[in-house]
Order: sequence, then C-alpha cells, then structure tokens
Amino acid sequence: MKKLILSIIAVCIANVAMAQDEYKYLTVATTSAESSIELATIQKITFDMTENLVVVTTSEGVVKFAQAEMQKMFFTDAPTAIESLPTESANLKVASNTLKAEGRGLLRIYSANGTLQRMANVDGNANISLSNLPAGTYIINLGKQTIKVSK
Repeated sequence: MKKLILSIIAVCIANVAMAQDEYKYLTVATTSAESSIELATIQKITFDMTENLVVVTTSEGVVKFAQAEMQKMFFTDAPTAIESLPTESANLKVASNTLKAEGRGLLRIYSANGTLQRMANVDGNANISLSNLPAGTYIINLGKQTIKVSK
C-alpha cells in the first residue's frame, strides 16, 4: 500500500508542471470530503510514514490527509466540494474582530486552505478574539453551524 501511495505522489509531483498549464487545483477525495488546493500554492507533497499521512505543504500552510481515508487525487480546472457559506448564523457572529459563539461543543477555525488555526470548547456563550489571525478567509464551525469570515 505504501508503494502505491508513494507512486501516486510521485506521479502527482511529476505532473504538477504540466497540470499548471491546464489545471489549477489538486483535489484530494477522502472518505469524508473533497479538498481542492490551488496548484500555484503547492510547494511539496510528502508521505509521513510514522503517522501514515500524505502531507501537502503550500505557501499558506500544511494540509494533512490520512492515508487510510484517501480515495483518490486528481487535477481540476475549478475547485470542487466548495459550497456557499453564510457570513453569520444564529449562533455564530463576528463583529470588531471578535467571534461571538453561542452553544455547546468544539469550535474550529480553519484557514481557506483547510488548515486548522484554532479550536475552543464552547459551553454557553463565548467571545473569541480573531485579532491575532492574519488577513484572509476563514471557515468557522460549531456543531452543525458553519460560517465564512473574511478579515
């Protein structure tokens, strides 16, 4: 299995230069989701044998995929699996660089490339400062509510 994954990664790396002319994204399909990464941001793709991960290093951060969950990697000319997200929900609102969250559960803040930036346990009401995050677009999730925030 490791040889198969390493072969797939080698083919992907070898085709990145060719793919950049025709395609703009590397899409990774896992058992739970699809993630598209802009080719222009990819610096390297490696295999972490100790944790069985495929690691994609980009200029915006690192994205890791569990080998056991990976189904396929392919090139596309448009990102896939991206849905339009609201900028606020009933229990998630941002004002003056502060996220106001209401509910219970694990709150996650992801950068636009899918890198987990911050996690917090919310039990009731929480005010979370976003001021130390760099400018960019973020996806914030608490339970079944997800919003997109640009700062």
